[in-house]
Amino acid sequence: MFFCLIYYDKTNKKVLAYKKEEMNTELILSIVVASATTIYTIITIFQLIESRKVRFQKETPNIVPYFKMAETSLKIKLCIENFGEGVAKDVKVEFIKDFPRFKRTDLMLSKIGISENGMNYFPPKYRLSYGIGSMSDIYKEFADEKIVIKITYKSLNNSKFSNIYELPFYQISGQGHSTPPETYLGQIPYYLERINNQLKSLTNKLHE
Repeated sequence: MFFCLIYYDKTNKKVLAYKKEEMNTELILSIVVASATTIYTIITIFQLIESRKVRFQKETPNIVPYFKMAETSLKIKLCIENFGEGVAKDVKVEFIKDFPRFKRTDLMLSKIGISENGMNYFPPKYRLSYGIGSMSDIYKEFADEKIVIKITYKSLNNSKFSNIYELPFYQISGQGHSTPPETYLGQIPYYLERINNQLKSLTNKLHE
C-alpha cells in the first residue's frame, strides 16, 4: 500500500510537472503570437501612413515663381511653374510688390494674364514665362528692389495652398546663359542666326 502511495505521488508530480511545462510552452507561444501580431499591426499602420503620403504627394501641386535667363539673350524672365505632381485649380497670382516690365509703366507685372484673370487649371510641369528686362538694366537700376508675389490655389481634392514669395533682383547677379543654349528650342534660333551671319559674310565677299 505504502509503495502504491509513493508511486502515485511520483506519477502525480510528473503529471503536474508536464502540465506546468505545457502551460509554460503555451504561454510562450501566446506571447510570441501576440508580439508578432503587434509588430505586423505596427508595420501595416506605417505602410498605410506612407501610402497616404505618396498619394498626397501625387495629388499635391507646388507652384513656384523664379527668375530665369532667356535662352539666347541676357534678358531676365519671370517664370511661374508647377513643380508638383498634382494639377492645381483656381490659381490666383497677386503681385504684392509690382514691377514695370522693360521699364514701362503700361507693362506692369500685375497686368499679365494670370494675375488679372487667374487660371482654372495648372497642370504639372506647366510653366508660364514673362520677359521683364535686360539683366544689366535690372541689376544697375533695381538691384536693391524685389518682386513680392502671392500665389493661391487648390488641389483637385480641394486642399488649399497659399504662399508668398520674395524674389530680390540682386540674386540674378552672376547668372548667365550657355553658348550654344542647352535646349533645342534655344539652339534653333542660335544656329539660324549664325548661318544667317555666315551667308551675309559670304555674300559680301562675292560682291567684292
